[in-house]
Amino acid sequence: MKRRSFFQTATGGLAFAAAPELKAAQSSGMRLGLVTYNWGKAWDLPELLKQCEKAKFSGIELRSTHAHKVEPNLTSDERKEVAKMFADSSVECVGPGTACEYHSADPEVVKKNIEETKAFILLCKDIGGTGIKAVSYTHLTLPTKRIV
Repeated sequence: MKRRSFFQTATGGLAFAAAPELKAAQSSGMRLGLVTYNWGKAWDLPELLKQCEKAKFSGIELRSTHAHKVEPNLTSDERKEVAKMFADSSVECVGPGTACEYHSADPEVVKKNIEETKAFILLCKDIGGTGIKAVSYTHLTLPTKRIV
């Protein structure tokens, strides 16, 4: 067997083997979307919507600080414009993805992040999103001795 025919057969076999799972995922209502953390981070909102429609993605989480510039500092009119872009698109606004964290030892940092989270919640409501994402980058160090 030649390499090309091997890969064609193997690929076809994988698709056939995965077919029940793919069918189950589709019938469950599962949809595919995009988080702009890496892919799409350099695109403005019209380009994001265009590319997601082309790829048949159902939704977008707009990670903050990226080229789409959908941020809490948008004016009321700008928020309405963003909401209209989504309303005119087949792509759903899942909401903003923030970098807000709540694990700092400094209470002022936590307070600042809580206030920023509130601003993102209002942004999400205004642009037609369904929720926001807040993150934590902490890692727990587990004790080496057993604790009872």
